[in-house]
Amino acid sequence: MTKLRVGTRGSDLALWQTNWVSEQLSKAHPGLSIERIVIKTHGDLAVSQRFDSDWPVGGFVGAIEQALSRNEIDFAVHSYKDMQTAQTPGLAIAAVPVREVVHDVLVTRKNISLADIGDGFRLGTSSPRRIAQFRRAADVEIVELRGNVPTRVKKLDSENLDGVVLAAAGLKRLAINPPHRIDLPTERFVPAPAQGALAIQTRETGEAREIIQSLDDARTRRAVDTERAFLKEIGAGCHVPVGALATIRGDTVLLQGQLFSRGYSKLAQGIQEGTDPAAVGVRLAKRLLGELDE
Repeated sequence: MTKLRVGTRGSDLALWQTNWVSEQLSKAHPGLSIERIVIKTHGDLAVSQRFDSDWPVGGFVGAIEQALSRNEIDFAVHSYKDMQTAQTPGLAIAAVPVREVVHDVLVTRKNISLADIGDGFRLGTSSPRRIAQFRRAADVEIVELRGNVPTRVKKLDSENLDGVVLAAAGLKRLAINPPHRIDLPTERFVPAPAQGALAIQTRETGEAREIIQSLDDARTRRAVDTERAFLKEIGAGCHVPVGALATIRGDTVLLQGQLFSRGYSKLAQGIQEGTDPAAVGVRLAKRLLGELDE
């Protein structure tokens, strides 16, 4: 019997994702045994730190990557949008499974529409991208919000908020169905690069990588590679207001991008298409960066 050790964060969503991956691997490889090891990352320990320029690269994945490099675990399951754009030496993304829904959701205290959101609307989020997107519509009041998905939903009441923005994928995976929600259109609220996708990471060589590769979905990987090429060219981390969403149409990749200035006063957005994911991402990033500099 083959035994693998998987590293994961301890949040409800991270554990769900890791359990799902483990189940898929067990189905594909009968007799495989998987041991789960929970690892605390900087993001789990620094719960009050803001997502700004002081936030470390790989804040949600670094400690897990170190455990993987030290051979303390055999693979790791990450939310792909938490990954830094530079590949860690000696490690590889062995599989990108089929992507979950990509859009954001506005969970509200009462039944409203987007048109009802006006100045003074108390919005809970720590994401610069989400702040920038909503401030394009109104002078909303931002309440910094950290914590796992269930905690942020509960803070809608405990913090007397009008709304909280969350990824639809997290709500779906945890089967959380708030009574009042608005599914945000991706044309206006472009999601974070790789939102809804998982990255299963292993060392560059070894049995674990060969086993994990069975979960790779080529279509999802191609879309995410495009979005991350865009992000890398911009040189952005989680503290920069940027959104990207790629769709695959036959051999063509269609990339929608959104880039805000740091003060949210300017927005550059556009669409780029082509057949080479990296080239599409780079071309759109250069174009939008140029527009912001005008």
